[in-house]
Amino acid sequence: MEPEQVLELIRSAPERHGTVRAALRYRGAGLVHKEIRESIMRSEAGRRAFGVSAREASEAIERPIDHPEPDGPFGWSCRAWRADEYHWRLEADRPDGGTNILASSGRTRSNAPPFGPQYMGRFWRNRVGGGSWEEDPRWFTLANDHYWTFYALVTDEICGISGELHFLDLTVEGPVTWAGREALRLVGVPGARWDLEWDPDPLSWGADEYEVVVDAERGGLLRCASRLRGEDFDALEVEEIHFDEQLGGEVFDSRQPLPWR
Repeated sequence: MEPEQVLELIRSAPERHGTVRAALRYRGAGLVHKEIRESIMRSEAGRRAFGVSAREASEAIERPIDHPEPDGPFGWSCRAWRADEYHWRLEADRPDGGTNILASSGRTRSNAPPFGPQYMGRFWRNRVGGGSWEEDPRWFTLANDHYWTFYALVTDEICGISGELHFLDLTVEGPVTWAGREALRLVGVPGARWDLEWDPDPLSWGADEYEVVVDAERGGLLRCASRLRGEDFDALEVEEIHFDEQLGGEVFDSRQPLPWR
């Protein structure tokens, strides 16, 4: 299969399933994230791409950057349920042993201008067990971003990831098996078409190689990894996934963590 065919598969993912339920894991390498952030602040191209002013860059050089990541590896596990854009749920396991729940249990009027979206999700959140919000490490903020987590599962419906990957020099490897699913591995490296202002979510800026593992039937991303010098420093991976299950109202209403199986 050619890269463009895999990109089309990714684009069509929202049309290839109804509901989705997935267990995911994120892994990051703190020192590499810090290295990349330092290079952004200290290079003209990086400052231009990220809108860093000359004053901010000068201050960053004069004093240490306040990095949110630890020096070593970090990460979290989470579980996601989605029926549609107004019915979804994300549970993230915190380092203190508690669980953060963020969900939408329906839709409500948005009060947006006439040409804006007329409805929005009926959002709610809950924190179960563990300590207070103030005790969460700063890097855990991303775990509470449901859009970022769902990028992998519903692809172009949210983030247009197939279009972002198009700017890389791509090769297809496979077939492979990931999380019990037949899949294709798409590997990309920055090439002549690559732009420093590229916005690669849910991948990470600054890698010299990118990888996505694409479900061969459903088109979702079972793995999104950014690598530097041959090692992952940022990876969101599906560990278990199920499609087209019946998701009852309690999935989106329960204020307690749900049993997984």
